[in-house]
Amino acid sequence: MNSQQVEDTRHQELRRFLMARRAAISPDTVGLPGGFRRRTPGLRREELASLAGVGVTWYTWLEQGRDIRVSPQTLNRIAHALRLTPSDTTYLFSLAGVPRYELARGPAGVGPDIQSALDGFGSGPALLFGPCFDVEASNRLADLVFEFETYSGPFARNQIWRLFMDPARRAKYLDWETIAEISVGALRVAHAQMLGDPYVESLVRELCAGSETFKRFWHAQLTRPLESVRLGMRLPKYGVVHFTSVRFRPTIAQDKLLVLLPPADKASARVMQELARHKGPAVRRVGKSR
Repeated sequence: MNSQQVEDTRHQELRRFLMARRAAISPDTVGLPGGFRRRTPGLRREELASLAGVGVTWYTWLEQGRDIRVSPQTLNRIAHALRLTPSDTTYLFSLAGVPRYELARGPAGVGPDIQSALDGFGSGPALLFGPCFDVEASNRLADLVFEFETYSGPFARNQIWRLFMDPARRAKYLDWETIAEISVGALRVAHAQMLGDPYVESLVRELCAGSETFKRFWHAQLTRPLESVRLGMRLPKYGVVHFTSVRFRPTIAQDKLLVLLPPADKASARVMQELARHKGPAVRRVGKSR
């Protein structure tokens, strides 16, 4: 995409997001009468503008994706009126071209210090994700649990692609739909910060074409924060294990995501100890940093 195409896409995504979230608000939840003459669900533009303390014409132009000036304070008022979550608000700011914060880009590649830190986490899988959830590095337990080398293709290292397009990976999750919805919501936030990037645009396009479920989640315009979740997985020969997913961004590379999966109970901890004694070597191939 050239710069004009990126701007056009950003404005289109902003329009879709604002319209979807405005339609999702019931008038009675904000103290407005529902009435019988509403042709569309949710709030009218003038009602949303009034709640946000902005002019109707200005808000209409914003929702239409016009190129207008907007301040962080005004966006925060709109986010409050739309009942947006923190991750929704970050997404809104990105689409409006007013980032809430700048991601500190880390150095290209994965250095030995990061790999040593991953290897030093011995109680469960540890993974380092790139900006749109490609595995860039992992420890041996992650290799054994997620079986990175059993899949090939241009998006083989992308965990959202594997989640939707790899039946074997899908079968591992006890609550696949919840994990899938969370993942799509996180990808939507990343996508807004990387509009025009050929890789992420291709990833979203191919997922929409290849998975009706992904397409449905994507067009729901929902975002999700990077929060800890309980993760249940089926491991061949070992049964079901439960992890607590702990996620955070390294301060030296905030475009990357470090995920630690400590066992959530004693039975799962015993399985990880047994898996760690597995004799077959797990081949680690560090993904290309983008």
